[in-house]
Amino acid sequence: MAEELIKAHLYYDDIHKIRILETAVLKETEDVKTTCKDYESKIQDFLKIINTMLDILKQLGDNVEKQKMAAIGAMNLLKSITKDRDSEQAKLQAEINDKSIILEQLDGEYDALQILEATQMETIEYLTQLR
Repeated sequence: MAEELIKAHLYYDDIHKIRILETAVLKETEDVKTTCKDYESKIQDFLKIINTMLDILKQLGDNVEKQKMAAIGAMNLLKSITKDRDSEQAKLQAEINDKSIILEQLDGEYDALQILEATQMETIEYLTQLR
């Protein structure tokens, strides 16, 4: 009778129930099912880890972008300050040059006025002696 059941592809399991699959095949199927569940669980854990890592990398990327923008802003500010300082220095140099020219003119006028004063003093002295 057992052989007739096997020919009909029917089998008895450990608790003597009639099964369509052999006990060994049923056990392997259950093992594959368990292995698949474990694999699925591990894949889910892996996905959670990957999503967490992606979130961290996005945060780091955003932070890097903020720092980059801050550095660009600081460099632009530094360049602006340098240009302002150079502009102020050029303005002050031009003012120094203008004052130097005025000083030279005033020195020339002073020398001319000293000569004129000396001449007038001589004239006054000469006229005073003639009296």
